[in-house]
Amino acid sequence: MSVSRIATRYAKSLLDLAIEQGLLEEVFADIRQLNIATDESREFYLMLKSPIVNTDDKHSVIEAIFANKIHAITENWLSIMVRKKRESYLPEIIDAFIVQYNQKKQITPVTITTAKPISIALRNEIIERLKIQANLVHIELTEKVDESLIGGYILRFDNKLIDTSISRGLAILKDEFDNNDYIRKF
Repeated sequence: MSVSRIATRYAKSLLDLAIEQGLLEEVFADIRQLNIATDESREFYLMLKSPIVNTDDKHSVIEAIFANKIHAITENWLSIMVRKKRESYLPEIIDAFIVQYNQKKQITPVTITTAKPISIALRNEIIERLKIQANLVHIELTEKVDESLIGGYILRFDNKLIDTSISRGLAILKDEFDNNDYIRKF
């Protein structure tokens, strides 16, 4: 079975269980904790992925890290995953859960990359314009700063990319000058 299929199924099972129990927000908070742990701790990530580390040892490590920090439903779900030897897919399952949660709550993740940090007023204006023009209900805006853009912004959401950066404009101009049809090529 493919990794994406496994991830989707396990994520859906946890999402459905959380909705059924009325604990969706608590479980989502737990998933965010797990996401932070797998993203920020390379050792934890590699331990999950390692076929050399014994399943019982993985279960002990997960229990030691998350004991009394996550809800019982999430803890039991993690135990089932370890018992079924699916713990190596945890990062992919976390990503799938976040995608399904966002779909359920109609949240659209949006990333804006600018040359300098944006103000709160501009941030709010961007969110309002996206809601109106792109017909989005809820927006989760992530800001990134990349000084190489020189100016302008890059906006990413729903498999769309809007690039109004000055560096992109300069790259387009350079390509046009390099491919000038009016200059004779020998």
